[in-house]
Amino acid sequence: MKGILKKVYVIFFISYFVFFTSWFPGLSFFNNSNKVELNDNVKLQAQAPDYWPTTGWRASSPESQGVSPQKLQEMEDYIVSENIGGYIDSLLIVRNGYLVYESYPSHIYDANIRHHIFSCTKVFTSTLIGVALEEGYISGLDDYVLDYFPNRTFDNMDYRKEAITIKDLLTMTSGIAWTDQVDYYQMAFSYNWVQYVLDQPMVHQPGEVWNYNTGGSHLLSAILDRETPNGTLDYAKTRIFDPLNITEYSWNLDRQGIPIGGTLLHLTPRDMAKFGFLYLNNGTWNGTQLIPASWVAEATTSFIDVEFDQSHGSGYGYQWWIYNWLNAYTARGSNQQYIVVIPDLNLVVVSTGNTEYQFIRLLVDFILPSAGFTPLNLVFVISLIVGTISLSILLGFTFFHFKKKRTIKKLRKEFFEETDSNGETFQ
Repeated sequence: MKGILKKVYVIFFISYFVFFTSWFPGLSFFNNSNKVELNDNVKLQAQAPDYWPTTGWRASSPESQGVSPQKLQEMEDYIVSENIGGYIDSLLIVRNGYLVYESYPSHIYDANIRHHIFSCTKVFTSTLIGVALEEGYISGLDDYVLDYFPNRTFDNMDYRKEAITIKDLLTMTSGIAWTDQVDYYQMAFSYNWVQYVLDQPMVHQPGEVWNYNTGGSHLLSAILDRETPNGTLDYAKTRIFDPLNITEYSWNLDRQGIPIGGTLLHLTPRDMAKFGFLYLNNGTWNGTQLIPASWVAEATTSFIDVEFDQSHGSGYGYQWWIYNWLNAYTARGSNQQYIVVIPDLNLVVVSTGNTEYQFIRLLVDFILPSAGFTPLNLVFVISLIVGTISLSILLGFTFFHFKKKRTIKKLRKEFFEETDSNGETFQ
């Protein structure tokens, strides 16, 4: 019995050791082979690009870049079987700097037509804040927002509103009372968007509670428009769009001529992929550091826990949504606009759509496996099952063993009591 219990205990220990190390990637001996060593939280690409897609993307067969064409075919079959092709305006996959998949299932758009990227706009605004910080146009993320709007008065003033910082806007923790589905549209119909946002009352201390707020993103653009030499739009053109050769774009303005910081930027899907590729390469483009690498690392770090994408997502950075389990991050906009950056797989995925079609299902079930990543690691699952079974056996044997032992003790006690009553003595 002791030998059996010992073997079961060993199986249980090994299984749960594998289980926990599979769950915590930093401890795992079974990491995906595509994963790379991360240094000081800076996301590293799996390999340096052998060309830069400034003048356009080079196409490659999926298998040449380690992507399974069978999985991509399964994805296309799924799109057809679920009848969701009409909702997907574009779907692009870039692996190792090469365009390995490009599709326009709805047939509404093609590679040359700009698409409204909705709230993906926010990461462009955030990026410009990082560049402006590096160039000295903004002194620090702890700057108080109201200091950038001097000689103006706002309603519902209190000490909390005075304490809102640029970082609070970046992380959606300003504490301003805001329901995006309502307040965004009221802001849009107001004469002065900045005034509308900063007139709202406070409900939380800044920096404490996450609450999605497109108005806060617009304040970031307003700060850029005030502090950079020729305003937000020119700053985006000279610092990001021109170096990446992004020429087909438009960005709607508010009534004061400020580019709308949280939405209404229009880009082609291929240019969206360029922006993702810029982040994949830590802000470097063709030998030039367009975005500080430290900003890329910081902006894509989770500062607060936020669940999204059916709980596949778990954090929020500087306007970027974070997939902690995947060591990846994404820009997200209404109707399934996505720019997903997965450094460990050297992968950028772009989606544009016209309704909510659950892009995350395509990403998790087809795109990631096609690149060699299994979200629910097989080792993780097997170790969990084996560990649970061995634990059950261990507990069962232990219970049986102690029950049997107690029964023997009880019989011995009864036997001794009986013999003692007969006046006999046992050694």
